[in-house]
Amino acid sequence: MGSRNTLRRVLAGAVVVAAAMTAALGGATAASAHDSLVSSSPAEGESVSSLSEVSLDFSANLLGYDGGNIVIVLGPDGRHYESECAALAGPNLTTAVTLGDPGDYSIEWRAVSSDGHPVSGVIPFTYTGVSTSAGSDTSVCASAAGATAAPVESAPASDGGAPSGLVIGLLAGGGVLALVAVLIVIIVRTRPRED
Repeated sequence: MGSRNTLRRVLAGAVVVAAAMTAALGGATAASAHDSLVSSSPAEGESVSSLSEVSLDFSANLLGYDGGNIVIVLGPDGRHYESECAALAGPNLTTAVTLGDPGDYSIEWRAVSSDGHPVSGVIPFTYTGVSTSAGSDTSVCASAAGATAAPVESAPASDGGAPSGLVIGLLAGGGVLALVAVLIVIIVRTRPRED
């Protein structure tokens, strides 16, 4: 009878450990999520008749690595219309623009997420106003940062071979489950047999 109670306690403990691991791994996954773009001005697909500044708002404060945060504005002629490098203020990136001929424009951005990983995207919009600039063949800001004119979706930066928190959590959880399984087997095998 005592061995059954012991077995029940071990199984209950295993359930508690499994529930705690599930909660911990869920938290690790949420914590490893990159920041995302929440809103922009102009918004995706918006038509504007005047524009002097592009503004991007993110879900958390971005990191201010030199050259890591870039906002490029390309016109229908493929020329650049950002007139300053992007300015960072917490979760907000802004850059001044002077647009050219009416037509389809795109905002191409790259930002350093609060977890240290780069995120990027493209926001198309339409300009219907009067030309105030001839634009430029290249972006001074992108050239200075060593970026291309069209940043692409970036893969997470390498941590130099160090395992992530999620991997460590999975390994630790697997070890705990293996230990619990071994304990259950030992208890079941050493249980006195009834004749």
